[in-house]
Amino acid sequence: MAEKRRLGSVQRMPNGRWRARIQSGVKSDGMPRRVSAAFDTEAQAESWLVETAHELGRRPDLDAGMTLQALWRLYEKDKGARLSVKTMSAYRSQMRTWLRAFGDADISRITPPMVQRELSHMTHENALHAKRALSSALTYAVTVGLLAANPLHGHKFDIPDAAPRDYDFDDDPFAAIEDARDVWDVSQVLECMELIRGLPLEPAWLACVGAGLRVEEALALRRIDVRRVEVAGVQVTQLAVHHASTAMERRKATKTRQSVRVVAMLEPFGTRYWELAQRVDGKDAVCALSASRQNKAWRNYFAEPCTSKHTPKSKATRGALRRLDEYGNPTLPYLPLARMRNTHATLMQQAGVLDSINAAMHGHSERVAQRHYLRPDTTAATVDAARRLRLVG
Repeated sequence: MAEKRRLGSVQRMPNGRWRARIQSGVKSDGMPRRVSAAFDTEAQAESWLVETAHELGRRPDLDAGMTLQALWRLYEKDKGARLSVKTMSAYRSQMRTWLRAFGDADISRITPPMVQRELSHMTHENALHAKRALSSALTYAVTVGLLAANPLHGHKFDIPDAAPRDYDFDDDPFAAIEDARDVWDVSQVLECMELIRGLPLEPAWLACVGAGLRVEEALALRRIDVRRVEVAGVQVTQLAVHHASTAMERRKATKTRQSVRVVAMLEPFGTRYWELAQRVDGKDAVCALSASRQNKAWRNYFAEPCTSKHTPKSKATRGALRRLDEYGNPTLPYLPLARMRNTHATLMQQAGVLDSINAAMHGHSERVAQRHYLRPDTTAATVDAARRLRLVG
C-alpha cells in the first residue's frame, strides 16, 4: 500500500522497485495531473519526491519522514549551488562518514548520542569539520520544514583533543610550546622581506603579513584595488578587499560579509606593495601567480636549494627563503603562507592595537580573533605587572 503524504506517495511495486507519485497541477478537463517515477530503493523515491515538491514550491510534511541520504541529495541539489566549490567539496567528503553510519535513518531520529559515538572515533580536525557538515545539512532540513529543530544545536559534544606528541616535550618543551604559536616575530618578518624581494609570491606575502589578508584575498587583488592616501601627514597604502581567488574558483565572493573591507598596510610593507602595484594595469592582478600554484611555490622557497649548473628555470627559486644559523637551524622556520595572516594579527596586538580594531582589520568578529589569531605575550605582561606592583626595580 502506498504511504500517503501531503506531498504525494511512495509505494513498493510487485517487482520490488519503488514508485513515487506527486500531483502537479490539473489537466484541461479539471482532473489532477500526477507525475510519477520508479526507483530501485525507497530512499531514492523519497529523495525524488521531496526534490520535485521543492521545485513545485511545496512545503514538505514534517510527519512524512526523510532519511539522511535523501536529505543530503536534496541539500546538494539546492543548497550546494549556493556554496563555494571548496566548501561543498569538503562537505561531500565529510558527509560520507554520516551516510555510512546512519544514511538510512530518519533524520528525526538522529540524536546527539548517535553523533557523539561517531565523533569519538575521529581525529580532532576531522571531528570538527564532520560535525559542521552534518549540522549544516540538519539546519537546512529545518529551513525547508523537514525538522522542527536541529538536534545538534545547543548540545556540547566531546571533541577528541589535538594532543601534542609527548616526545616533543621530552626533547625541548619550550620549543614545543612556542612553535605551536605558528607565527614569525618581527626580525623574521623583516628578514623574509629582504629574501622574498622579486619572487613571484612577494605581493601576496606582503598583503598577508602587512594587512592580514587571507591568501585567497591577496591573490585576488588588482591594481585598481590599491591606493595611496595621506593620513596625518603619512603616506599609507590601502587595499580594497572584496573578492577571493582559489584553486577551485578563479574569482568568487569573500568568505563572509565582514570580509568586504578597506584595510591599511603596515610599513614598510605598504610602500613596497605600492611599488609592485604600479607595474601592472588597472584590472590585472598584482600577484601574477595563480591560486593553484601558490602552495607549491611557497613550499619550494623553503626547500633545499638546487646546486646543479643545469637547474631548470622552474626550480630557480627553490630554497630562496632558506637560511641557516650557526647551529644549522633555519632562520625562517617553514610556516604555511596562510599563517602570515596570524603573524600580522600578533604584530598588531604587540603594537597595542585594540582587539576589536584588529578583528575588524581581518574581517571577522572579536570572538573569532581571540580563538584563532591573537597571541598574547604573557611574559611581557608579567614583567610589566611586576614593575607596576613594585615587586622589581
